[in-house]
Amino acid sequence: MKPLIIEPTEFTPDVNFNPSKHTLDIAGFSRPENVIGYYKPVVTWIQDYIDETFTNNKEFDKPVIITNFRMTYFNSSSAKFLLDILFELRKVHDMGNKIVVNWYYESDDDEIKESGEELSDLVCIPFNYFAY
Repeated sequence: MKPLIIEPTEFTPDVNFNPSKHTLDIAGFSRPENVIGYYKPVVTWIQDYIDETFTNNKEFDKPVIITNFRMTYFNSSSAKFLLDILFELRKVHDMGNKIVVNWYYESDDDEIKESGEELSDLVCIPFNYFAY
């Protein structure tokens, strides 16, 4: 499976999903004009990755997925898709596999930290929080 790399713009985050390292990274500002057009391919890539790595993999040890969110801002439409991504990861968790979600936030940005806490509560997956 090929990596998914989407370069950031003024309105969209940096996306770097590396299937060989089992890392999913999303960072930056997210307020795309066409949020469905931006995030739908991301969610589809994750679904395909999960199918290939977990659902269809019956013979090998399953890797730990490490997901890193370093959001500086995201609007409510983007939050819905971040939640969709997390629900896909929840499927992996529900299969008995380990996932790690790291939520990075600026030390003085309580709003981003609280948004991570809310997302964690909604999907029932514990996050690790890191201030920078």
